[in-house]
Amino acid sequence: MKVTFILHSGYFVELDSCCLLFDYWRGDIPQSDKPLYVFASHHHEDHFSPEVFKEARPGRRVRFILSKDIFESRVPEELREAALFVKPHETYELEGLRLATLKSTDEGVAFLVECEGKRIYHAGDLNCWVWEGAPKWQNDMMEKAYREELRLLEGKDIDVAFVPLDPRQDADFDLGMRYFFESAGAEAAGAAHVFPMHMWEDYTVVPLFKGTPTYKEYAPRVMDVKEPGQVFEI
Repeated sequence: MKVTFILHSGYFVELDSCCLLFDYWRGDIPQSDKPLYVFASHHHEDHFSPEVFKEARPGRRVRFILSKDIFESRVPEELREAALFVKPHETYELEGLRLATLKSTDEGVAFLVECEGKRIYHAGDLNCWVWEGAPKWQNDMMEKAYREELRLLEGKDIDVAFVPLDPRQDADFDLGMRYFFESAGAEAAGAAHVFPMHMWEDYTVVPLFKGTPTYKEYAPRVMDVKEPGQVFEI
């Protein structure tokens, strides 16, 4: 597969028979005539833009998989039949694609997609949102909720994962990525290629995570994302 980093949490995945677009905000979307699945994990403007509906060009098959917190009224009327609104902890079958959803620790869902024998995980805003200065009980509850949700990935061999690495969390920027790797579904055979996202264009957090001695075993699987438009051949 070919993976293109667009911006922030936006990624474009090209497979043999179709393409997947995740959490587009802004930037250049790679062009292809293959059928397209457009995913939006929730309504926050850095994860969903109505601009994605322009991808429904005449003659092209496009499906929109949108979290239920994105109101149907935001979808052009002529495209509503092509939209599937999803909620957490459900599974869905589409043409050539199987989807399971997780519950975000913020808004909306995370996606676990199976297509062409590949398994792809996009976290959306499912992350360990621990903040310096927040009450300890609040941070403890967040960590517990995040770890519990990751249990749904147990036993799943993931080929490509998109996971937050947010510099706004200061010393705790690495927790979401760390706990993802520590979860049963992300060690050994799983999570072969992990793409950082939600970096707010501060790409220094990638070498910072990879250079942390305690993460030495994870570092080879973390992709060196450093600028919009990067293309990775998997």
